[in-house]
Amino acid sequence: MEATGCRLAMTGHRTLIIVSVYLPSPKPLHRRDLKALLALGDAVILFGDFNCKNPRWGCPVLDYNGDKLDRLQDRLEFEIIAPSTATHFPHNVTHRPSTIDIALTKGVALNLNQIETLHKLTSDHRPVLLKMGPPDGGRPNPTYEIDSAIGALTSHIRTVVEKCEREVPASSDRRKFPPDILELIRAKNKALRRASAYPTPEYRSRARALQREVKARVQEFRNECWSDLMEEIRPSHKAFWSVTKALKTEGYTSIPPLKRLDGSTALDDAEVAECLADSIETQCSHASPPHDPAHISRIEEEVLHKTSLEPQDDLTPVSLSEVQLLAEVIGIHKPGKPRDLPASYRPISLLSGLGKLFERVLKTRLSDHLLEKVLIIDEQFGFRPAHSCPQQVLRVVEYISEGFKNKQKTVAVFFDVAKAFDRVWHAGLVHKLYSLQVPDRLVIIIQNYLANRHFTFRHERTHSTRRLIRAGVPQGSALSPLLYSAYTNDIPRPTSGVQLALFADDTALYYKSRNRTTLPTIRRLQRAIDELGQWFRLWRIDVNPEKSAAIQFKYSKNRSNFVVDWNTPNLKMLNAKIPWQRSYKCLGVTLDRNLLFREHIARVRKTALFYTARLGAMLGRKSKLSRRNKRTIYKMCIRTVMTYASPVFAHAAPTALDRLQPPVASARAAAREPPRCVAAISPPSANAASRRPPTYVTARCAATSPPGTCPPRASCPSF
Repeated sequence: MEATGCRLAMTGHRTLIIVSVYLPSPKPLHRRDLKALLALGDAVILFGDFNCKNPRWGCPVLDYNGDKLDRLQDRLEFEIIAPSTATHFPHNVTHRPSTIDIALTKGVALNLNQIETLHKLTSDHRPVLLKMGPPDGGRPNPTYEIDSAIGALTSHIRTVVEKCEREVPASSDRRKFPPDILELIRAKNKALRRASAYPTPEYRSRARALQREVKARVQEFRNECWSDLMEEIRPSHKAFWSVTKALKTEGYTSIPPLKRLDGSTALDDAEVAECLADSIETQCSHASPPHDPAHISRIEEEVLHKTSLEPQDDLTPVSLSEVQLLAEVIGIHKPGKPRDLPASYRPISLLSGLGKLFERVLKTRLSDHLLEKVLIIDEQFGFRPAHSCPQQVLRVVEYISEGFKNKQKTVAVFFDVAKAFDRVWHAGLVHKLYSLQVPDRLVIIIQNYLANRHFTFRHERTHSTRRLIRAGVPQGSALSPLLYSAYTNDIPRPTSGVQLALFADDTALYYKSRNRTTLPTIRRLQRAIDELGQWFRLWRIDVNPEKSAAIQFKYSKNRSNFVVDWNTPNLKMLNAKIPWQRSYKCLGVTLDRNLLFREHIARVRKTALFYTARLGAMLGRKSKLSRRNKRTIYKMCIRTVMTYASPVFAHAAPTALDRLQPPVASARAAAREPPRCVAAISPPSANAASRRPPTYVTARCAATSPPGTCPPRASCPSF
């Protein structure tokens, strides 16, 4: 039995327990259920659908539940109150109406005034109204107090509902419906009103038939509208990319109740906003305890002294009031993380238009100094012109492939930096900007921009309290990547042949050797890691050794099982072991120990198939979208997934690359296909040459040229 109850405190009467009851059919009625509900208080009213049929209260038949309820009345000492007319009208017209919506009272001193069935437009059950008057010998008008209490309760419920509900824009479909559908809807509503007032089998059958007809006609109209849109839409249409994005993404998912550190749960919007703000405030603070107190104190005193001196340049000064901006922060869920933990949401700063413009100006001036004078180290590929993620990964793969050609093993270590952007030490950043000889006034502006910065977290329509940011650069800011590159620009660059690769906070060290054993390689890498760990400690950068990975790359034509060599010592970062792994996802490319790229291709294929399925409504055979538009969506949403970093895995085995090709259903289907354009995908550098033959990836193309004689890219209709 399902039940929901509330307590009603009354003057001149003991507390009244009112319980809404529902017994699903055909479940049996249990004595213990009624006994438990009637024991909730001294005065109890159970009201609802009991699904108990008995001629005693107006039902045409007697069933098991009705007979049992009648027998339990004397044992449990309750009264049965039922209306004089039927309350349930089955959809099956062969079944007779019955009275199963009744009230059970126990210990209630109020007098029954009236109980009646209301003939309103509802479902197969009719609402039942129960009115009770003042008790014998009570006050002359307790009904007024009951009405006042009910009014106060109703007002409170409405206030809570208005506070918690979200405004949903009203649907404009009805205004767009053609006249025949509007006329059909009016006829359906008229039939429903008639069936509610006069519930005869003929009227009810007519109402249900019109409901089905309206549903089918509306669905047909919407399908026609969708087909017309698919025929007329163009890439310049405002709905083209919005529809594609809506089909491609999962859509908005609200943040669930969050777990606090003390084990409690944040439920409403205000509590969730405060909980996420607490988490972000912790993220944007320095890790404790400090890594090196003496070094931290010296740097902060030096920065304080330099920033207090008179600037030596003529840069136009900016007032403090122009740069002290309050950022509004929202949380973006990190894929694969638990949704009920505050730390699973990445803080994104929403700046005002003035703040974004101001950041662009600062970025332009800082870029002019750092990039044009080539002050950023060559190993840093992040956020630099003519540098990208695939190029940095290609650099690593070329180095490993060159070792494969010379029968050399390569050992690489990939470091996971924790909260890189959120924990940038402000004093250390200013110190390094001075070291890079950035103009004094520009350094002072950047320091004022980052110091004494506050934020509020926005969740739905509520905001958290104002919080102070003690460390870090804003997530989502145009200036932050360049500031982080400047902060890590003095990272130790190994001189013993060990290679360094950087892309923002993604850091890797790798080294190859001809030795049969990996011990000499491990020793060299360990020295470089120790030097890097000391630098991390000085500049308050945290590394997760357990989330970092070490890989031994060894050439093999076949898939080899990963067997741990227990004689190979573990590499360590600050006395914490770095685990050996078979593969690692580096800048979006999964590198395995044999560079077969089978795991990467399988992941890319799975992602491409997922997007293909989500966009099936626009790319399917039944879609009336033009072939030109289908090709545009394919190239923008699906092909980009498959061709990302393609020069990196281009020398994979043809059998692995074939998994990215569409299967040919039959020879007849292949004969009907247009000619194919054959394009070779190969690394842009000669150093990436491999012992494998060059791999060619075929793609469906509208060109009529035979394979190998494709026109130039600028004139090829496939691009």
